[in-house]
Amino acid sequence: LTIDMSTEGFIGIGGFKTAHAGWLTLTASPRTGLGSAPRHKVVVKRPFYKVFPTAVKAGHYKVGQYALADELPKLFREANVLYWSKSLLQLTYDFIDRSIASSPEPPPFVVPPGLALCYSQGGSKSGAKTGSMRAAFLLEELIEGGDDTFLKFIHNMDANPLLDELDYGYNMAEFFAFTQHVQYVKTSQLAFISDYQGTTVLLTDPQIMTDPNGSDIFGDGNIEASVSNFETQHACNEYCEWPGFGLKAFVKEVNDENDENDKEVNDDEVEH
Repeated sequence: LTIDMSTEGFIGIGGFKTAHAGWLTLTASPRTGLGSAPRHKVVVKRPFYKVFPTAVKAGHYKVGQYALADELPKLFREANVLYWSKSLLQLTYDFIDRSIASSPEPPPFVVPPGLALCYSQGGSKSGAKTGSMRAAFLLEELIEGGDDTFLKFIHNMDANPLLDELDYGYNMAEFFAFTQHVQYVKTSQLAFISDYQGTTVLLTDPQIMTDPNGSDIFGDGNIEASVSNFETQHACNEYCEWPGFGLKAFVKEVNDENDENDKEVNDDEVEH
């Protein structure tokens, strides 16, 4: 694993991880996927903590690296989120396929083809002793195009599209909002994917929203209130409302803001 730690190789910094450009060469390379070619372009991610110059903990900060013993559990949790996200996304597509196959009429919309999550694996630097480990990383496939193609579809603090209706990718954001509805129902109101971001074919760095009752089993980006408030935040769209899916509506989106009567939701029309 080669990592470009220069300014040119710095891709970005999020709330919990830094990202650098890198190249991966595996001794026994797979036929497809990550590491299938020599010097395969990858994104190298590593957790960090903020070091502020004062106790106020505001403004500019330096990036601090965890000791390996503290870093590994954080990386394992991040990898676990990716595995859970892949499973929940597959659950959603299985539900879609079964619903369409059993419906007498096809849906009036095109379901986006199967989406992929950036593959993640651990990487390490060997020390002098065989089998020793000095550092660990998360490796993900590189999303080509940089900021010009990267989109944030849904934020982890809201259950509705982050994009505006006329923005590129809005239809995909609506589909992701629908997948949250499916996952929320199919897990008995326990969990769903959020922080949908990446491109229209490849997603990265998701979060699992759940209400663990004090035990944080997923990443630091888990917002418990997103689960408890989902039914009041989520606005059903054309995907949710297609009868073939059989989903119950939570909140009906109000389109006419000038009509005060339309702003009030009749309790009899809301299904919980």
